[in-house]
Parts: sequence; C-alpha cells; structure tokens
Amino acid sequence: MTFSKRCKITQQWVLCPQPQEYAVVIPTKYKDLHGWADCIDGFIRVVKQTNMMHIVPVGAIVGLAHLVRENAALGSIDSIWLVNNHVDLDTYWTVY
Repeated sequence: MTFSKRCKITQQWVLCPQPQEYAVVIPTKYKDLHGWADCIDGFIRVVKQTNMMHIVPVGAIVGLAHLVRENAALGSIDSIWLVNNHVDLDTYWTVY
C-alpha cells in the first residue's frame, strides 16, 4: 500500500509506502483430547504448535487469547500453557 505525499524540497508529489503492522501467530492444540477445562482450577490447557507459525496483518486479528505458561521454570516454548479466559482489562490482564 502506498499514499501520495508532497516532497518539501522539490514540491513534487511522490508515492510513499504505508506502514504495515504484522503479528506472528502460533496455533495451539488442546493438551488433552477434548479441551475441557480442568475441574480444579477451571483453566483449559494448550500446547503451542511452533512448527505451524504464521505471519498475519494485525488488522486481520479478530480475537486473541491470553496464555500463561503453566510451569514458568520450564524454558521451552512448546511447554503447556493455560488459557486465561478470565481476562479483566481494567486490571491489566490479571489472572484469577
């Protein structure tokens, strides 16, 4: 995408590139077969599928999930993640 802009020095119209915003999207799959919430803490557990990453325009994202690593001591991106579906934007992504 481009837009027209007048050059301050030459006063001619030139085409300039429009800034683009992209995001890396990493699909997930449920840790268990059905993807049900845990009966104790109520969280759904997922595993990231890093071999299936996509780059998409930010404007194409219609919803997102807040993921929290279940065991922060593990450094692997493919570890088990909790889906925080109790997001409160007023308290800046506090996990309940």
